[in-house]
Amino acid sequence: MTWFWVSAWWLLTGLVWTGQMYEAFSGQVAASYLLRTEMAKAVLWIPFTVFLFWWVGRHPIERAERGAMLRSIGWLTLAVAGIIVMRALCVAAFNPWIGWHAQLPGWSALLRTSFLGNLLTAWMIIGVAHALLFARRERARRRQHAELQSQLSQARFEALSARLDPHFLFNTLHSISEVMHRDTAAADRMVVGLGGLLRQSIEGSAMERTTLGEQIELIEDYVEIERVRLGPRLRFSLQVDGALGAALVPRLLLQPIVENAIRHAIAPRMAPGSVQVVARSREQRLLLEVRDDGDGKAAATPGHGLGLAGTRARLQCLYDEDFRFEVETTPGSGTRVHVDLPLQWHAEAA
Repeated sequence: MTWFWVSAWWLLTGLVWTGQMYEAFSGQVAASYLLRTEMAKAVLWIPFTVFLFWWVGRHPIERAERGAMLRSIGWLTLAVAGIIVMRALCVAAFNPWIGWHAQLPGWSALLRTSFLGNLLTAWMIIGVAHALLFARRERARRRQHAELQSQLSQARFEALSARLDPHFLFNTLHSISEVMHRDTAAADRMVVGLGGLLRQSIEGSAMERTTLGEQIELIEDYVEIERVRLGPRLRFSLQVDGALGAALVPRLLLQPIVENAIRHAIAPRMAPGSVQVVARSREQRLLLEVRDDGDGKAAATPGHGLGLAGTRARLQCLYDEDFRFEVETTPGSGTRVHVDLPLQWHAEAA
């Protein structure tokens, strides 16, 4: 690829030089002669340019220790001197066919002409080679940085998920332990429900995201367990747009929020309470809400649950800044957790 672009550049440059010389001589010199001599000058630069690109890659001028920089300058100066000599030798060798000179001048005159005509060009090529080298390094650095950030986000996500899985499972076991001594049949139903939760947790443990439909099924299994424990005190409702069943959401996004609402807004009181899950879309965004009608005091207290504490961090891992996660509390009127995500679809639905 380097040979292609270098050749294209110098062939175009040769044509430009031919046009400039033709205008300078006002047509008094044959166009065929100018085309031959100027294109030959340009074509001779192709291998020297490729060589300089390679040489700069081996000896770049960088901000390092002073001795290393001076060595790089010395090696590049040596390369430029070699090219000046080689250009003079090429003129002497190819002049019978190209015809740059009607009478070939002496060697000292050829070297002097080559020095004056090629010194600046060679160093300009070295400058361009440095620019391309540093640009390539910067692209590689950014690509590596992006890969490292992705790996870091994945590691953080997996660490948070590893904490979250046993959290909600242990809480469910605690709920079962509260019931088993007073209602064995109810505890048995809760164990069956726990089996469904474990199955979904194991099957989806390797995935970052699942569909909203699968999340709703998980919530319903969990709520059924809590209904056995809390009885008519727990009123649960869903308002989910059926068309959003294939929308992608982070795994275990809603269940910990629902669990938090039940444990902090419903369980502590004797009067019935309600928890509602709402899912809708607007302008390519997925809007999720979990509402309860508790007193709002527990949710307003920092560190009130791993569910909410870990949810924001997991969303940050997956969506960077392209999300909203808000917890609104109104004393005496309950808590509303609002999640705003990009609307993305499962591959089969897409």
